[in-house]
Amino acid sequence: MNNNPIIAGVLSLLVPGLGQIYAGESTKGAAILVAAVVIANLNIIVLPLISMANPVNTEGTSEPRRVWSYWIPRILHDVASSFGSGQ
Repeated sequence: MNNNPIIAGVLSLLVPGLGQIYAGESTKGAAILVAAVVIANLNIIVLPLISMANPVNTEGTSEPRRVWSYWIPRILHDVASSFGSGQ
């Protein structure tokens, strides 16, 4: 079967691992897909826990902690999500 690399790239962009499955590397594609699902679920669980551990003070005071209690979990989430994308 002659696979088109553009189609494989688009499939991988839509669903991590799907392009590898299309290209005939089903074991590698399944591993990437499972890893992406696990990392996404961990992000859904861990990000709110980090945010709850560092509540933002909304009383109008400008504390440096307010900024970091929002941005550190967001940055960690984005980095972890990029590793889970299989790209």
